Amino acid sequence: MGKRLIGRALIYIMLIFNITLAVSAQEPTPSLDTQIEALGDLESWQDISIKGHQLLSHPNLNSKQRFELLKSLAREAFERDDFTTTEQYLKEIELEYVQQPLSDEYYFATKLLAINAYHQGFYTTAIPQYLKALNIASKRNNPLEQANMHNNLGLTYVKTNELGLAISHFGEAQKFYQGLGEMQHEADIMLNMSVVYIRQYQFDVAQEMINTGMKMFSELGDSYGVALANTYLGELFSKKGMTHSARYHFQAAIDYYEQQNNMDHLMVQHANLANVSLVQGEFDKAEKEANFALYYAEKINSDTGRMSALFPLAKAMFVKGELVKAELMVNEAMSLATETGARYLEKDELATLALIQAGAGKHEQALLNFTSYQTNQYEFLNKNVLAKMMEYQNRIEAAELNREITELKQKQAFQTLQIEKREQVIWLSSMVVLSLFIAVVSLYFKQAEKNAKVELREKVAERTAELQRVADELREANQVKNQFLANISHEIRTPLTSIIGQAEAMLNEHGQNFELKTSLGVIQRQGEHLKDLVSDVLDLSRIEAQRLDLEYTEFYLQSLLDDISDMFYNACKVKALQFSIESDNEESVMVKLDYVRLKQILINLLGNAVKFTEHGGVELQVSCQPSGLIFKVLDTGIGMSQEQLSRVFESFQQGDNSITRRFGGSGLGLCLSQQLTDMMGGSISVNSELNKGSEFIVYIPCAPQQRELPQSLEQQQEVSWDYGKVLVAEDHDDNRALFKRLIEQLGLEVVVARNGEEAVELCLREYPDVVLMDIQMPKMDGVEALNLLHQSGFDQPVYALTANVMEHEIQSYLKAGFSGHLGKPLDRKLLIKALQRHISTASELVSSQVDISDLAASFVATLSNERSVIIELWQTQQWESLQRACHRLSGAASTFSFISLANTSRQLEQMLSKEQYKQAEHLYLILCDELQYLGLSEQLDVG
Repeated sequence: MGKRLIGRALIYIMLIFNITLAVSAQEPTPSLDTQIEALGDLESWQDISIKGHQLLSHPNLNSKQRFELLKSLAREAFERDDFTTTEQYLKEIELEYVQQPLSDEYYFATKLLAINAYHQGFYTTAIPQYLKALNIASKRNNPLEQANMHNNLGLTYVKTNELGLAISHFGEAQKFYQGLGEMQHEADIMLNMSVVYIRQYQFDVAQEMINTGMKMFSELGDSYGVALANTYLGELFSKKGMTHSARYHFQAAIDYYEQQNNMDHLMVQHANLANVSLVQGEFDKAEKEANFALYYAEKINSDTGRMSALFPLAKAMFVKGELVKAELMVNEAMSLATETGARYLEKDELATLALIQAGAGKHEQALLNFTSYQTNQYEFLNKNVLAKMMEYQNRIEAAELNREITELKQKQAFQTLQIEKREQVIWLSSMVVLSLFIAVVSLYFKQAEKNAKVELREKVAERTAELQRVADELREANQVKNQFLANISHEIRTPLTSIIGQAEAMLNEHGQNFELKTSLGVIQRQGEHLKDLVSDVLDLSRIEAQRLDLEYTEFYLQSLLDDISDMFYNACKVKALQFSIESDNEESVMVKLDYVRLKQILINLLGNAVKFTEHGGVELQVSCQPSGLIFKVLDTGIGMSQEQLSRVFESFQQGDNSITRRFGGSGLGLCLSQQLTDMMGGSISVNSELNKGSEFIVYIPCAPQQRELPQSLEQQQEVSWDYGKVLVAEDHDDNRALFKRLIEQLGLEVVVARNGEEAVELCLREYPDVVLMDIQMPKMDGVEALNLLHQSGFDQPVYALTANVMEHEIQSYLKAGFSGHLGKPLDRKLLIKALQRHISTASELVSSQVDISDLAASFVATLSNERSVIIELWQTQQWESLQRACHRLSGAASTFSFISLANTSRQLEQMLSKEQYKQAEHLYLILCDELQYLGLSEQLDVG
């Protein structure tokens, strides 16, 4: 095996060598300088690295070219956050020019090594490296270099919380920048100094500096500077407790860094967002955001990023009660803070560690850590108090000096007035002074009032903008929810077309086989129920908005229990569980309730009972009271704790994460059951004990009545016509044939059309009694065809026939002028009702057999041609035509139970609709393979 690999490698090397010789024979080899300059044009770091090392080994490479090459490689690695590789190249430059300490090359390596350490979070390593670079810049007598190094040192000392040193270096940098007179430098230093004011809680000064800096960056067109300003504003608002504003500015910075793929800044911003979410009490969101920060930190191997992510993640774990994880995380983060020199975070997080240890019962350690936290806080506060006292002392001394000068002047004036005895002048002077004083006071209050109004207007504008932004976010979220509901409705109903249609066809074909008929009846009923449940779940938003109406019908309670028994008997049998239904009522008891909603409640409760029970059994007890029905669902499963019981009926709750991982599920069923019970005027409660089982009790008010059972509940009659014509417009051949056969079974003549254009032509020529019009068709869609028919004077009823069954979609069809709507899968009862409205019936008969095996075989025979069409459309990049082909294929595949093919087609159609062509390529290849396999297989069951 090893020899074969070596042989393949040699062949590959020779192939590359021959290609290189061939290319070099055709074109002249570019110079080394040109090749070095072109290195940055390569997209892949692997290509850059390979090309760079080839050039490094070039025999004609001189020292200047070697430096430029190493410099280019170091910068490319740094831009990709590969700090380890960056350091290797910089160390190589530093070693080669160590004998020339004032050269451009040596200064470049020294400066970039410091910057590289800073971006990795190694602040204690970065400080001496920056001081070394500052010393070189001073000896080189370069003001700009000195200013840059002072500025970078200030930023690093902010990270280590040595704010005095930070201000000192920022001040030195500002002196140099003022001499240069460039707006970019002024904006940079103003933004950096604002961080110190934020740490000192001087928020008003800091905010003014950041806003000024952001304005300068905007004028300069510096998007990176604007992103930094947004970051600092986020920190400022976070410390002020204005969490919504903080999140807004952090997200604005993230949007920019995501465009630049800057993982270094992304890890910091996601950690900031996690801290904001913790303050807002959104702990799951905080955990998610902290994990994002941790992911980016691991991508670039950043210890400081890992530290920043672990602190909020530890707090999230603490809230969830995972104290061991939380303590390990905060200890690791504090260790990293000590290693990197981030003393500010190390001190602040002592309180977090103390809180976690107290929760874990480590009270002695918790007390020691909390005492250390208090000591650090007192030390910080004492330093601040001392500074304030010195400032106050200076003000007192200045005031005393001014008072002595004033008294001296007054004595001198008094002596002068006594000598000159000008009492009238004194009086006049006093009046003038008083008038001036009144004028000054008046102007002061007017200006203060004006400033207050301006400030109020600014705050109102800021609040209005924030409220508008929140409203926009809510509106956008609502639109996303509606789109999701529409998509999921279409996705689920499409395969149901095949399930229910095939069940009905087989039920009609094998009606004489009692056992098979019973099983098929169960499949059909439960398929219909599944379709109803899809609508119920998708109507959750309407329940919350109080827009869902109950549909009360009379039915025998025993029929409901029989349906429930059919559904859960086998499910319990598979798990070796006992399943029983105990009822104290007679079979003839009839109730008037919403059958589907009541059945949905019981299915949710029994489904949970079976899911969470491994041994023992599940029982449904039904008690018929004069005031209503009482249902009890009992199981011997895992049970629930008191904490879990307190939130069991909340949305998306399922005990805890371990239950979710073990059993799955969204946690929506119990919440929906409670809301439906409340709508019926009933109540639902639960009793449970951990590891012993649960008991759910549902009370539904109603008035049970005794009635005589009909002789046959199974016999279903369908109407038949002696005359009548229906036009079906459907773009897929096999779907079209299936609908044609179903309608012809009712005795009606059927005319079919393959697209909207053909449908218009046939309608005007044949003038059918009823038209069933698909919406998405080639050449002309259903809405366009309807409009053209109306313009042509066609006034017969036209129904929309589509899998799009969301309420707003149905309303749009009706508004467009359709007479009604029929959903896919096609409901035979609804179809008959629609036809009865427009075509008079002749007689009644028992439904006949419908065999669709030949249609399924016909569909399989078309797959080879479908594959050729899809390949041609992909290769010629006819995306819209390919999208329509996938839509047509997915509908037909689901009708004839080729579920995998239908899902692949549908997923490819969705990707094409979003213009995600690169991501769609793997789905295209899978679809081609499935079409080839299904077309060639001799074992297809299409009967």
